[in-house]
Amino acid sequence: MQLLRRLRTNGRSCAGFKPICCGDRRDAELLLSAGANGLTIDEINPLWLRTPAAPLTAAQIEAVNINIERLLDAFRKLAAQVDNVFVEGVGGWMVPVRSDYFVKDLAVEIGLPVLVVAQNRLGCLNHTLLTLRSVQAAGLRCAGVVLNSPSRDPDIAQTTNADILAGVLDVPLLPELAEMQKNCPQHGGKFWVLAGKRICKLNLHESRTRSGSPQANQVGTCVAKPFWQQPY
Repeated sequence: MQLLRRLRTNGRSCAGFKPICCGDRRDAELLLSAGANGLTIDEINPLWLRTPAAPLTAAQIEAVNINIERLLDAFRKLAAQVDNVFVEGVGGWMVPVRSDYFVKDLAVEIGLPVLVVAQNRLGCLNHTLLTLRSVQAAGLRCAGVVLNSPSRDPDIAQTTNADILAGVLDVPLLPELAEMQKNCPQHGGKFWVLAGKRICKLNLHESRTRSGSPQANQVGTCVAKPFWQQPY
């Protein structure tokens, strides 16, 4: 959200896109408030399932048939209205949307670089590396990894994950973002401004679909907008 606001402050036309919300619609509402004026919540979030579960689970409970083309069409329409789009994933990289379709497949269809948002906790190394390898195996470029949700009382895993990842990743790592928030928890707003500055420096280029047609420009941002994913 703060990334969108920073881009707008710099005169960029941008919007967040949350293809699917499960449970409440809070994420989409935050993206709507931070993005370009004149957009509606349904343009930001074309599918809202009320059940707080994976899309496949929620759709089965609510007897909803998830139309993937409708989601892609909503993204294309939004991308045509603004210069930069940030796509936020739902759940994690391999969360099922349908029995034969996963969040990964939606990312491939959209075709934007992926920014992996990793929870800095025990298990982070395995989850992050598995997600990164899957992103690359899918033919998508990973723009980088961001460590998120640092603890004010970190354990050994949280204090060492960044150093370990820095030594094994072949993509940019932004561990200092977690460090800034840990050291300045009372300045959350300032932290996210700093995070925005760092992420917007990533080398994100215009994405193209498999057919070759241009998609939304990337800011330098995750989800696409770079595609934001959380590896869990």
